[in-house]
Amino acid sequence: MKEKFVNSSINFISKYQKCDDLKILKLRYGLEGIYSLIVKLTIVIIISIITKTIFETLLFLLFYACIRACSYGMHAKSNLSCWIMTIIIYNVIPYLTKNFIIPSYIGYIILGIAIISMILWSPADTPKKPLIRVKQRHMCKITSICIVLIYSLIFCINKNTLINNALLYALLVQCILINPITYKLSKTKFNNYKYYKKKPNTV
Repeated sequence: MKEKFVNSSINFISKYQKCDDLKILKLRYGLEGIYSLIVKLTIVIIISIITKTIFETLLFLLFYACIRACSYGMHAKSNLSCWIMTIIIYNVIPYLTKNFIIPSYIGYIILGIAIISMILWSPADTPKKPLIRVKQRHMCKITSICIVLIYSLIFCINKNTLINNALLYALLVQCILINPITYKLSKTKFNNYKYYKKKPNTV
């Protein structure tokens, strides 16, 4: 099914654009990512409907996607582990969001840990996608810290327990995924930009 989707998409694009081997390779990589995202998102939503946590899942997705987009973090190494992580993060965590309330004092501790984590380790890149540009890393770090501060403000003024829970769980998950200890346990290199062989004039 995936191959059919990727090949038909490449054939369609090739009709309107001239594609060399390198461009086709990039297209294939991107289309495989899109297909995987659609399939996983569909399964996540189906499970959330079955477990009656669709609202919690969407709420968690919103908070998690914002902080994940700029602080990056570890990725699974295999398709199986990716599926396991996906179900845990996007189905189990929203279930916890709904059923296990984080006390306010623990919430403030999580927010403190999140700010420190973003200052120390954000953005946490991967071997496949090292963040080699200094300016990009700085912008990602600043954005990550700003998002945590915004979440902290929401937590302080908001009275909705579900919203507060969702943002706290989102931060907690992301702090784990950018932590060097997590990288070490999974035998993944941390700060991969340091190991990237720079070409001349690379910023």
